[in-house]
Order: sequence, then C-alpha cells, then structure tokens
Amino acid sequence: MAIDPKDIKTLREKTGAGIMDCKKALIEGAGDFKRAVKILREKGLAEATKRGHKEAKEGLIAVSESSDGTGILMAEINCETDFVSRTEKYVDFVRDIVTILLDKKTESADSLPEEAVTKIKEAAAAFGENILVRNVARFIRQDVGKSIFAHYIHLGGKAGVIAEFILEDPKKAQDETLKTFIKNILLQIASMNPLSVSKDDFPEDVLREQREIYMKQAQESGKPDAIIEKMVTGRIGKFFAENCLLNQKYVKDGDMTVEKYLLEVEKKIESSVKIARFARFRLGEE
Repeated sequence: MAIDPKDIKTLREKTGAGIMDCKKALIEGAGDFKRAVKILREKGLAEATKRGHKEAKEGLIAVSESSDGTGILMAEINCETDFVSRTEKYVDFVRDIVTILLDKKTESADSLPEEAVTKIKEAAAAFGENILVRNVARFIRQDVGKSIFAHYIHLGGKAGVIAEFILEDPKKAQDETLKTFIKNILLQIASMNPLSVSKDDFPEDVLREQREIYMKQAQESGKPDAIIEKMVTGRIGKFFAENCLLNQKYVKDGDMTVEKYLLEVEKKIESSVKIARFARFRLGEE
C-alpha cells in the first residue's frame, strides 16, 4: 500500500526510529499510526518514546571534515533536554555520528546509513530520550586545487556554519588577512542568517513568494500600476539587502556591505576570492 511521506516523517519524529523502519511499520499496520507505533515498540525500535514522546529540540550541532580536505559535513543531532546535550557522553556520541555520516557520504537527514541508525537507537535507549538527526549538510570540494572549507561552531554547539571559498591563488590560504576575512564571514553568516551568497543563487521559490506578498500589499494602496511596480522593486531590493550575504551590511562595520569588504580584502591580498556556498544551522530551527 502507498504510505504518505508525511506520516513516515511524523512517525520518525515521534519514535526516533529510522525512515525505512517507520515505513515498514506503517505498511504492516495498514496505515494505522497508533498500530505502527506499537509495532516499533515491540521491535525495540522506539526506545526514545518511554519519556512520553517529548519533543527533541535540544542537542548539538557538529562538523566533521575529511582528512584530505575534500569533504565536510555538518549535522544537527537533537535530544530532549539541555542537561543530556551537555554531558561528555552525548558530545562523544555526536562526534561519532557526524564522522559516520561523513564517511558514508550522507546527503540528508532522511537517508541515514544503517550504522548511524543503530547507534542512534542505542543512544536513545541509554539516555532515555528521543534522539534524532534533524539536519545534514555535506559539501564536496568544487575545485580540488583552489577551494577550501571553513567552519564555525557557535554557543557551544547551538549554531554552526560551514562554507566553501574558492581562491584564485591557493597559496593565499595562509595569508592572515584572508584567514581573518574567512573567520569574519562565518560570524556574519551565523549572526545575520543570509539565505544565499548573492542574488544570482537566491532560492527562486522564496523570491517568488516574497514578490507576490509585496505585490498584493502594493495593490492595496490603490496606486497606478507603474508606481506599484516601483514599490515592489524597491521592497525586493531591501529584501535582498537583508537576505543576500554579499548585499548585507557587514556586522563589524555598518558603513560597508559584505561585498565591499570582500573587494577590500582582494585588493590587500592581490588575488580574487569567491564565497562559493554555505550552510547554517541553529538548534531547533526548522
């Protein structure tokens, strides 16, 4: 029988069991959610439910980078309480999981390798809490000769950023000016939460939805179409300034944008630098 992916996701969040285990339980239970939960319990796959299915939004964000520098992965691994997340045992568990996810080339939280699923089940039983991997971001170097990875973990694992930079001259990776720039960009991303590097890579669905909102608001003003279009264009420009990294005001100097800061750094090191991409997680955020 066909199973709604939303039901699989809900069952996974409720029990901490793996995607395939949840799907099989729903099929075996003929789509009955309560029956599926019971099936998982009976199979020992839902140990995290014994504390009343408390929502798991505490935990840690951690990063693992391959020894040869060709890959990097960041994951948000949730538990129920801040107390558990601060234990040495949980920190070690998270470190093991992100390493497994990187080694197994995991692309998303919906495709966890069996080795990770097994460890999560064991940890859920040991900690007596619901534990799940909420978010995963994995990068493979776009240009082996010129790109480098950088990462930043904020507030003891409550927020994290990974980013890829492409250097015209790889030797500049050791330049202190560039190192400071990269550190500052990671801080910028962590604090200002941009949605893209530039306008060119901005998510089309988000932009389309925002434009529709601005258009509806402008139309309610009763102004002529030509004025409405200018109003929408102006608001979109402001939206980009708030949500595109290069267009944002630089947090350490409000008189310049991140793009201007980048240009100044390129001039100092006499080489071009491209902020290729980034991923940002904050604990508990959807």
